[in-house]
Amino acid sequence: MLKVTCIVGSARDNGSTAYLIDKLISGLSNKAIVKKYVMGNIDLKFCTGCKQCYIDGNCVQNDDVKDIVTNILDSDYVVIASPSYWADVPGQLKTFFDRNTPYGDTNPNRILKATKNIKGIAIAVRAGTRPAENEILLNAIEHYFGHLGIEPIKRISICSTNTLQDLIDNHQKEIQEVYSIGQSMVS
Repeated sequence: MLKVTCIVGSARDNGSTAYLIDKLISGLSNKAIVKKYVMGNIDLKFCTGCKQCYIDGNCVQNDDVKDIVTNILDSDYVVIASPSYWADVPGQLKTFFDRNTPYGDTNPNRILKATKNIKGIAIAVRAGTRPAENEILLNAIEHYFGHLGIEPIKRISICSTNTLQDLIDNHQKEIQEVYSIGQSMVS
C-alpha cells in the first residue's frame, strides 16, 4: 500500500498548514498508510553541533526525530507544509531540518538512507502578499528533500492568508488543488 508522510511545519495543529495537510490526506480516501506529524506536538531537541553523527551515524539526542526520519525514508511521498515566520520556515521546522544531519547525504557515516524513489511536495502559506517570500520556504523544504534523496515534484504557494478563515474564504482553488494532489497519489 502507498505510504505518505505529512509534516505540518507549524507549532499549531489547527491552523492553515494543518488544514491543507488534512485536505491532502482526505484526498487519499483511506487508500494509503499516512503518518502525520505536527512540529509543535513532537519531542524535538536542538542540534548541538557535536558532530558525533559524523563518527557513527547516530545522533546523541534522544527524541522523536529518528522515528520520523525512518518513516520518511520508508514513504512513497513526503509532504511538508510550512507557514511563513518572518519570511522563513518556523523555528521548529528548521530545528527538525538541522536534526537530520545524521541522515543527510553530506554525512559519510549515515545509517539511514532512502532505498526507493521518494517524491516530495512542498507547501508554503503566508499572511503577506509577496509570493517571492514564499519561495524562500519552498526552497528550504526542497533543499531538505535534496539531502535525503527525495525528488521534489510539486510546490504550492499561498499568500494573503493570515488566519484559517482567510484560507477557507479566499483560497478554494488552492485547497482543491491540494485535495486533488492527494487523489492523484492513489489513482
